[in-house]
Amino acid sequence: MRLLAPFLFLLFFSGLSAVAPGQTAVTTTSPTTSPTTGPKTSGNYPLISATRPGRDPRQPIDEEYTRKIKEYTTEPFFLSPLVDYLPASATVPTPKAVLGDIAGARNNLPYSKEVYTYMRMLAKATPRVKVYSIGTTEEGREMIAVAVASDSLMANLEQNKANLAKLADPRSIGMDDGEAARLVTQTTPVYYITGTIHSPESGAPTALMELAYRLAVDESPYVKNIRDHLITLITPIVEVDGRDREVDLFRWHMAHPGETAPPLLYWGHYVAHDNNRDAMAMTLKLSENVMNTYIDWKAQVLHDLHESVPYLYDNTVGDGPYNAWLDPLLTNEWQMIGWNNVQEMTRLGMPGVFTHGNFDTWSPGYLMFMAATHNGISTKRTGTAAPRRRWSAPCPRRKLRAPGIGRIHRCQGSNGRSATTTTTSKRACWSRSTTSRTIVSSSSRISTRRASGRC
Repeated sequence: MRLLAPFLFLLFFSGLSAVAPGQTAVTTTSPTTSPTTGPKTSGNYPLISATRPGRDPRQPIDEEYTRKIKEYTTEPFFLSPLVDYLPASATVPTPKAVLGDIAGARNNLPYSKEVYTYMRMLAKATPRVKVYSIGTTEEGREMIAVAVASDSLMANLEQNKANLAKLADPRSIGMDDGEAARLVTQTTPVYYITGTIHSPESGAPTALMELAYRLAVDESPYVKNIRDHLITLITPIVEVDGRDREVDLFRWHMAHPGETAPPLLYWGHYVAHDNNRDAMAMTLKLSENVMNTYIDWKAQVLHDLHESVPYLYDNTVGDGPYNAWLDPLLTNEWQMIGWNNVQEMTRLGMPGVFTHGNFDTWSPGYLMFMAATHNGISTKRTGTAAPRRRWSAPCPRRKLRAPGIGRIHRCQGSNGRSATTTTTSKRACWSRSTTSRTIVSSSSRISTRRASGRC
């Protein structure tokens, strides 16, 4: 997860171009530019995928952070040109300023306040980042959303919101297609990423800390192109009450080696894993706060991060029957996006990337359906503690991130205690089943968790 959340977001964007009416999106990686040249454009629109991943050699890197990325990643083939380095900044702090180590370091799981402290440090250090309070939980803990974009886009956020509101309700512009087309050329899409709705899936917050830093600081043409043409909105922790209890449990476990850790009780405010079934009933504060944020910003994409099975499971495609009230264009796009992600990650040499696993795309109760049922794009990825940088949950693990302009990615996590075993389970996200989840720990052993097999 340490590298996956940043990597998946950056990769997903490569297959999506902002396109004016009548233009064709470019969806293949092309060597048309070098890291020192800007991306090609079509009119006012960037050909996103014409920009190759890779650092700008003119920008220095954080040598110590980069060294630890390689040290903490179990195999070099889990790295990519998107995340095998960290750009340096003389004015903007890295996650190490709060964590004391790089994001995803072993035995380092921060509380929500530490995550928020870092996000606010970013906002203080650069005009490219702003932090918004979006509500509180049942127990009074804060939830936040972090916006990241170029200086000019951040200065124009309110006007952009107003434009998106008009496009969201064409009655406000008299159903005028010409005016809508004009607004499209002047408006920037919003990509909303959420993490850790399931408290035992512990990798997203630190991965999203690093993603926010990369988006704000990296001057490579690939990342700069994203920053200049997209507003990224991040809620690093959805289930804040449960997250803080998960950290309590983890730190107890670290202080009592060899003892049986107590179970994580009452996360999801008494519904536990099924807090991700509340998008229709809206009984939880987290559901209300995420929905209000999504609608207020008029986001085009909702990308929900989870953790689960070994390697990279992009379950954007889902599994039929699809909910009958979803637009067939959206369900068709799920196929296109999911398979494009698999192809692009395979092209970069990532092992074990797959889609087409079983996932219930009928029930509208999942967080992702907040977008899918409100004219948005939903993408899903079920990530895991695959053999990447080590994560410091009771079992070290890393979270997947899912990028996408217009889809919801979800990655599923495990709950319960871990135990070492020599077997692996490669079952995907099975609805209403119980499976053994496997996680590759920092010591290269396979850790198996008994987990609910639901997303």
